[in-house]
Amino acid sequence: MPSEGSPTSVEVRAVPDSRRAWLFRGLALMAPVLAVLGIEWALRWAGHHRPTAFWLESGDGMLRANPAFGAAYVGETQARMPRPLKIREQKESGTLRVLVLGESAALGDPEPGLGMPRFLQAQLEARFPGRKVEVLNAAITALNSHALRRIAADSVRLGADAWVLYPGNNEVHGPFGPASNPLGKAPSLAVVRAGLLLRSTAIGQWIFRIQEGQGEGLSLAPRWAGLETFSKNHLAAEDPRLEVVRESYRRNLTDLVRFGVESGAQVLLGTMAVNLSDCPPFGSLPLEGSPQVLSQWKDLSERGRAQDAAGDWTGAVESWTQAVALAPSHAESRFQLGLARLNAGDAVRGTIDLEAARDLDTLRFRADSRIVAITREVAAAAASPRVLLVDAALELKGEDPQRPPGADLFFEHVHLRPEGNDRLARLFAKALVARLPEGTVSSPLWATEAACRTRLGWNPHAEVRLWTQIRALCQKPPFSFQSNKEARDRFLDDRLAEANAGARKAGLGGSIQALESVGTQYPTDWQLAEQSARLLRQGRRWTNAIEAWKRVVAGAPDHVVAWHFLGEAQAQTGDRSAALESQSRALALRPDFVEAALALGQLYGQSGRFQESITVFDQSLRRDPLNLEALINKALTLEAMGRRGESVPLLSRAMTEHPQSTLPCVRLGELLSARKEYAGAVAAFEEAARREPSNLGVLQRLAGELGRADRPAQAEAVLRRAVQVDLQNVSVRIDLGVALARQTRFADAIVEFEAALRAQPDNASARTYLERARTMLSAAPQSNANRKR
Repeated sequence: MPSEGSPTSVEVRAVPDSRRAWLFRGLALMAPVLAVLGIEWALRWAGHHRPTAFWLESGDGMLRANPAFGAAYVGETQARMPRPLKIREQKESGTLRVLVLGESAALGDPEPGLGMPRFLQAQLEARFPGRKVEVLNAAITALNSHALRRIAADSVRLGADAWVLYPGNNEVHGPFGPASNPLGKAPSLAVVRAGLLLRSTAIGQWIFRIQEGQGEGLSLAPRWAGLETFSKNHLAAEDPRLEVVRESYRRNLTDLVRFGVESGAQVLLGTMAVNLSDCPPFGSLPLEGSPQVLSQWKDLSERGRAQDAAGDWTGAVESWTQAVALAPSHAESRFQLGLARLNAGDAVRGTIDLEAARDLDTLRFRADSRIVAITREVAAAAASPRVLLVDAALELKGEDPQRPPGADLFFEHVHLRPEGNDRLARLFAKALVARLPEGTVSSPLWATEAACRTRLGWNPHAEVRLWTQIRALCQKPPFSFQSNKEARDRFLDDRLAEANAGARKAGLGGSIQALESVGTQYPTDWQLAEQSARLLRQGRRWTNAIEAWKRVVAGAPDHVVAWHFLGEAQAQTGDRSAALESQSRALALRPDFVEAALALGQLYGQSGRFQESITVFDQSLRRDPLNLEALINKALTLEAMGRRGESVPLLSRAMTEHPQSTLPCVRLGELLSARKEYAGAVAAFEEAARREPSNLGVLQRLAGELGRADRPAQAEAVLRRAVQVDLQNVSVRIDLGVALARQTRFADAIVEFEAALRAQPDNASARTYLERARTMLSAAPQSNANRKR
């Protein structure tokens, strides 16, 4: 029989068992959490975490814009970098600080140094003489309101006097938009924000990096396809996914405004102005209907275009009205109707049609009417005296105030020319000045556009650079899809010709001198120094360029391109040690910067550090196995190391993988010529000439190699081809004359040297060769007589 204490002893033993069970259960529940925390810590310790805030602490009370901010939204290799801002967190007393938030249109693409925020800076400086003005351009290309919300939240602490908000173009094709999502979905705002929270962790960034893969990285060349990437992602105006996009935009924009008000700033909320009259739709819905209806529409559209071309605007309006009636959702038809009405003098209805065509465009790269309306609604709903709507979509006027602005203010669909940037900045500046307390403004006068251009370093050579960029851009999709392509190309050719004429008239030296004069008035303006540095680089004035680029990186230490160009200038002056340091700084800021990596690899090679050179080129090739420059430079480095069995196959591979480029052919020809393998060199240059038959440099090099291979007749034939390409080319004429003289055909050689002198009478080489040929010709009969005796 159990004792009286037995039950008690059993109960005592049960208590620790129960506690242990709960402990084990707790540990089982905590294990996954602890494992995740352990992985997070390990990844951070291994350097796999990047901060996702826009403003980073820089010491001594300074903040700098996060160069990798965009990575959380579009991936590391596709992310565009913000302007390399470095500012004091606490605004200095008496300073007027303005923060600009937006996308590429707000940034000032294609030249931010001459964009809307810079014109705003110049205008405010003129209105507040003697007062420090800071316009912080925190806009970023290719991002949208999801990213701008984070920038706004981070910027509350800046104490800015005003916020300029100018978003709206990238909601559909930007991060998390249905046209950029591989699955074609428009995720809810809750899903987007959960995803962004995950991407703020090292685990999330590691997963995202794996999903993203490598990619080509940052490049000065137009490698990133930009809008071309999304040119197949069409969305109709009635697509239900657009409502999800618009609701997300409304809520994000509401938060942007709220953050601005909480910061104590005046919030200037701008509606997005776009090119309506000179930007046909990028895409239209396929026509639907019976064969009879489609045939009728085709006849009407052909008649309408013929009437447009003949200037019969009334007839064109009638034809396009009927065409639109047959295809009311066809964007191109609606655009043509709007244009015809504008030309017929009906600006009101013409503008309505052009806005409708913009809204029907199936490639939605421009803010549509609903985005504009939401912006207006958010401004009204704020119900705060600190929030002011700047209705740029309505108020921005071009040369003809009765017509919506087009090519007179815009480069293409949304990016403004300097004229447009000045007028847009003036809208924001006037709104800001009107909100400031009485007596704040020191000057009653606004700076003229010309005065602003001078202040910002505008010059004819910058104009050439801009029009050249735009001309190249418009040859690619989606611009190449547009119906006005031929007329636009003629317009761009005319602008480029005018810009080149202006640059020739001003002269590079004159432009440099003018910029230096402005620079002395604003010695701390690194963006002005950048304009000067670009001109000095163009003129190959390397010593002066070094000083200019140093001023840029002193004011903008995270300016990755400036570090690269500084290294280039230092290398040109022979300072390899400094050049290595500068290119390394560029790569530290942006490890996938193509040109900086190539320059660093070349510098290592020139310094005899061949293995380090190969390592850099291999890193570039792992990122992009088809990188032409990396393939060529690795091959040349292998040749310098004596690894001849590897260099030629690598150049041959480059030729195969880049069948349109002459560069690998030329480099292979040069390498084989240096080895005195002239037959192989000839074959390489022949391939280059086949790829580019009118390239005089290639033809001359081919003729030279034929001469070295003791094939004078073929060398002569190639040079005669070159002469036909350019009858006035002095260098080709001299080469042909020399080739003929080597065959003792002095009379024929004299003809070529004389032709060279007619084209360039002061050419010393041609005159020397001519005198020698005449001497040899006069001695030729005596030589022949002696040989006969």
